[in-house]
Amino acid sequence: MKKLIPLLVGAALLIPGGASGVSAADYSTDVAMRAPTKVTVGEKIRVVVRPRTAGDSEEICTGELVLVVKDEAKEVVKTAGKPVRDRVSFAFKLRDPGTHRLVAKYQRGEEDPCSESRARRALRVVKRKA
Repeated sequence: MKKLIPLLVGAALLIPGGASGVSAADYSTDVAMRAPTKVTVGEKIRVVVRPRTAGDSEEICTGELVLVVKDEAKEVVKTAGKPVRDRVSFAFKLRDPGTHRLVAKYQRGEEDPCSESRARRALRVVKRKA
């Protein structure tokens, strides 16, 4: 009997904590991005963005993956958005040389249990050799 009471008290304390850890509102989303670091002017750039969630991101998350490209003056050069899948690829060309900033982010949709996330990477665009 002496061992049963602490066991029951411990079990009662664990049950509410375990139930809240499994709730649908606790999906954390991490965005992984694969992109080059140096390209030439006019070269096609492919960026692959993957959302990382605890389950199948295509079924859980209702938002979209957005890629934003900014130049050295922090002005937006290009923006593209696609619905969430396991792997989303973006392809584009940049005509101006210089350092650009790629930002891949997950934007939440309506009644979305997944959290917002973003990943950043620098991209250097150089002139073609004549």
